[in-house]
Amino acid sequence: MTEFSHDERERLYELTSIGASHASMAFTLLLHRAVASGVPHFVDLDEYTADDAWETGVIFQADGELTGLVAILLPAHSCDIVSERLVDDGDSEDHEHVIESALRELGNIVASHTMSSIADRLGGRILLSVPVLVMEEADSAFVSMLRERGADHFVECELTDADSEIHVRLIFAPESKSSGDVGEYSAAE
Repeated sequence: MTEFSHDERERLYELTSIGASHASMAFTLLLHRAVASGVPHFVDLDEYTADDAWETGVIFQADGELTGLVAILLPAHSCDIVSERLVDDGDSEDHEHVIESALRELGNIVASHTMSSIADRLGGRILLSVPVLVMEEADSAFVSMLRERGADHFVECELTDADSEIHVRLIFAPESKSSGDVGEYSAAE
């Protein structure tokens, strides 16, 4: 089990805040609707129960200055609103495929903004894998992926619009080897 010191947790909070701020800007630009980020929370996986409300998700492996899993999760209602804003309401046979492609691309853009801002703060690079799109029980799928990787903790931050119609959970689950990298990060840089 990887334990994070108080300083490492604070650094992860700060990095998640930076990433979430950039993620909210990306959502705002893409959806033409103001989306703001909340306060990051450190979560112990042993005490966490997956919430089926977070149905849709785009999940990435991050490698580089920080390594781990990155997830963007949406509840069904928010996913519907996001899909409506991204995709023309067409009756084509491929409409579901078009929505899935749009969600992957949205995930790519938001995750890239998020992790690029963190990498810039750290003065390094973070590369993202091809996204995995989960259209049902995304939170459960993400928790399963974390357990398979032996993760113990993650940091999450919720993003929402003023009408509380769009809810997003941005999650970063650092791999145990990245805790040393986090420890080397200096908030004074």
